[in-house]
Amino acid sequence: MNRLNLMVSGVAVLLLVAAGAYSSLGYSGNDAIASHYMTKGEWEDSVCGGCHYGVYENVNNSYHVQVDMDRWSPLTNFDLETSGEDAWVAEFGKYHPGGGPLAEYGVDVNCMMCHEKYGLYDFEKRAEKIESGDYANANKAAMEVSSRTAQTDAMHLFVYSGNILTPYPLLIVFHDGVNGAPKDTSCAQYCHSREVEARAVSWGSEEFYEELDVHAEAGVECVECHHTEAYIITSDHQIGRGNVSDTPDIGESYDDTMRSCDAEGCHAGISHGPFADSHMEFLDCTSCHVPMLPGGDLPGGTPLKAFSWQNGEREDVYWEEDFQPVLAWYNGISGDVLPSVDTRNDSDVKLTPFNKIAGTWWDAGTDPEVLANPDTSISTGDPIPVQYVKAADADGDGEVTVEEMQAYDADGDGQPDYPNAVLRTVELYYQVSHNIVSRGSEMGDPMTCKDCHGSEAVIDWESIGYVEDPGGDSSAVKSIGVTYDKPRPEEVEGEPAL
Repeated sequence: MNRLNLMVSGVAVLLLVAAGAYSSLGYSGNDAIASHYMTKGEWEDSVCGGCHYGVYENVNNSYHVQVDMDRWSPLTNFDLETSGEDAWVAEFGKYHPGGGPLAEYGVDVNCMMCHEKYGLYDFEKRAEKIESGDYANANKAAMEVSSRTAQTDAMHLFVYSGNILTPYPLLIVFHDGVNGAPKDTSCAQYCHSREVEARAVSWGSEEFYEELDVHAEAGVECVECHHTEAYIITSDHQIGRGNVSDTPDIGESYDDTMRSCDAEGCHAGISHGPFADSHMEFLDCTSCHVPMLPGGDLPGGTPLKAFSWQNGEREDVYWEEDFQPVLAWYNGISGDVLPSVDTRNDSDVKLTPFNKIAGTWWDAGTDPEVLANPDTSISTGDPIPVQYVKAADADGDGEVTVEEMQAYDADGDGQPDYPNAVLRTVELYYQVSHNIVSRGSEMGDPMTCKDCHGSEAVIDWESIGYVEDPGGDSSAVKSIGVTYDKPRPEEVEGEPAL
């Protein structure tokens, strides 16, 4: 072995010894080098537990990890009983941080999925491994590219193999380089990228989203509103959340735990004048500050206007142009029902903007309420799995009729399986709380009094429980509109809510 090979081998041994030493000692917070190694892309008590004592259990018990695999959604129409857990993992596992239901597949909680803040984490590589069933290497694959990129100019471990010096990608990411709260790229562009369908949230591209949301333009991160308490020794990983119409309560409810706009948030103390302020008891801030939503092809998808599972596969109708969200009453209490809203006479309701989507699917008709009112009941009922819907197409023409669905006999016992089957078409309300505008924004200005009242109004008063515009075309309404057109009031200055 020549001198060069001896030197390279010596460096390799020293680096391996150093890595092994830090791995076995762990990092207690008192070591001279304030970094430790993510050697497998997963939690290790010996490495992580010194500083982050108790964090693993905290994370593993969070509602993000302990997701209900059996929760049914009209958008996905996924039936766990007929499709199986393997299919769920293949389809949805890539959006899951690991642990919980993925633990039995060998996909552990991956801290770096949220906390790697320089965009080096390879989400797509992890997704490919999970989709292909290579669960053991999913987290490792995402970290490998990150490590290789981050260490290009810093360190490579060369292992002598025959006559070739081969660079061996160390699975090492310095803690100093990744420590921090989740970035919006981790939250939005990775896990919540599918929100564009239901809510027209165009955060698949950071640059594009900045044009449509004043908070994104100002550099506000997700966790500044969806906050959580975090400390050095312990941390609370229950991320603050709102209470949206399509998300059922999760055990010990964490609804309404995010910061509000005004009462405890960045805009506390702001006033739009006495007339506008008097509306705040029954009008959510977003009702005026989300006047329009983007349509057409957006980064990450296209907003839905309608969808149908009638023939066993989802057929979509999209919003091709920018569109106005629907205002409806909502009291923030969803429960385990379809995405729905309230009425003007319900308690504690506020007018809130929604993307109203017409959804169609088959139901077995076992719920008397659904059978009696298939298109207006908010009960989830008993959806028929898409596998059986496809099989019910007796004449093979690609269109499943009521007669075919009610006559379908899967087990061949001579008795139809779904004699009461009904085709439901339900107006589903998906709450909108992003794409916030201020004056001069790309999507237009916030709505003013004149947009709601008077001859120029764009509000459908009848749909929200009024016989007619309660303000009418009175001179008072007109004067309110003029008053509101004065310069924007000054906001209270303060540090961002972190």
